[in-house]
Amino acid sequence: MLGAASVPRPDFTDRRTRLALGITVIGALAAGLIYAVGTGDWRLTAYVSAVAIAPALLVLALKRSYLFPYGIYVALIPFDNMLKIAGSGTLTKMLGILSTAFIVIYAFRRKGLNAPPLSLYLWLTYLAWLLLSLLWSADVANGILDAQVTVSLIGMFAVLAVAPVDERDLRAICACIVLGGVASSFYGIYLLHDAPTIETIGGQAGRLMINVDNRTIDANHFANAMLTPIALAMVAMLNSRKLRTILGALFALIVLLAGEAVALSREAMLACIVIVAITVFFSRRRALGIALFGGMIALVPLLVPAIFSRITDALATGGAGRTSIWETGWTAFKLHPVIGWGAGGAIEAYDRTYLKVFQAYNAGWSRPPHNTPLQVMVELGVIGFVLFGAAFIATFRHFRGIPRTSSLYDLKIAFTAALIGLAVCSLFIGLETYKYVWVALATTAQLRTVARSQQRRPQPAIVYEPPPAAPAPARSRARARRDRPPLSAPAS
Repeated sequence: MLGAASVPRPDFTDRRTRLALGITVIGALAAGLIYAVGTGDWRLTAYVSAVAIAPALLVLALKRSYLFPYGIYVALIPFDNMLKIAGSGTLTKMLGILSTAFIVIYAFRRKGLNAPPLSLYLWLTYLAWLLLSLLWSADVANGILDAQVTVSLIGMFAVLAVAPVDERDLRAICACIVLGGVASSFYGIYLLHDAPTIETIGGQAGRLMINVDNRTIDANHFANAMLTPIALAMVAMLNSRKLRTILGALFALIVLLAGEAVALSREAMLACIVIVAITVFFSRRRALGIALFGGMIALVPLLVPAIFSRITDALATGGAGRTSIWETGWTAFKLHPVIGWGAGGAIEAYDRTYLKVFQAYNAGWSRPPHNTPLQVMVELGVIGFVLFGAAFIATFRHFRGIPRTSSLYDLKIAFTAALIGLAVCSLFIGLETYKYVWVALATTAQLRTVARSQQRRPQPAIVYEPPPAAPAPARSRARARRDRPPLSAPAS
């Protein structure tokens, strides 16, 4: 009888083991699919698929945690509001928790954590102030919800900021960000094409407003979620030396910009212009970028005439009532400027000061500030605003130590442009609790980790060896033979 110690452990680093595992998974899926086609029972196929894929996914989660499940989490973020699970939040929330757990396991297996960046300490201080503000919040119930979301986002940011990561996984994460943006853009284009007369709440025909089975995605957030993918695709196209990468990035960029066009988000359009300007200015192909993207920006109003109506509407209505909302929010802030109205209290503060402000464009009751800095000021006062602003600005410190000669310089350009573009959007809508913003922040922290690991990598030592001795001239060799003593004769 064989003992337990004699049973060999599977070596998942061996190519043959992984091939056998892959064949097993594909075979189980094929058998389940054949059964489903023959009987029409797709539930069994789903169960068989889950059981068949589970071992492979577990191995992948332990070996490449950033590819799965974190890569899937990143790719699904644009669909966050569409993936609600009754009583459990959203699918992305579940994937986020699972990703954090596997990344923690991966970090302990690697036996190495990185020094926390300054931005992490500032975000934790901001979180502490937000939790403390629940003591005087004007809307405790909403404040608790905001606090729960913020705790989960900053908690994941903290794990990603200190966990080890290499450049291969970092670029895989960036690829997942782009793939998620492309998928969401295709989905939006399909929905608008399927219902070309779709109207928004304001009655503007032709603008995308996703609402499927009472699961909605705001058009502005739909467009904002594609800003980071746009920055990554643009930098890849302008800086890559591989033709297939350039063509793939160009395809992704066209799809992403088409998604922005159907969303007709004014803030996202402005952010796109900023992203284009930054990426073109720092690219290696500046002239090509100016010619290409300058022409594309000039053609957009001709291809999408509704943009003109959106711009004229903003001028006529104060940005759909935003100017009145901002004035009301500013008045509410001045009532409690130091500590604010407490977490989650922005809408309650708006309602209490609504009748005190002349409404040039009546936006109605119970409106959020539509401005991230203003919302932070109203809820957390000057103290919270300083902490929030300092934490965001400290994010740009992650790019230190990445020179132009570094292999990470393209990602530095992309995330610099993405963060500035998101900052532009934050002036017109609240972004502080949205996952696509925090993915961009966390990826910059991971970029810092990779850059620091490259700096610590030992450089090959330079060994100086003496030059080989020059051969003696022929005359010297002849003299040496002449002066050599004769060999003695052997004894007889």
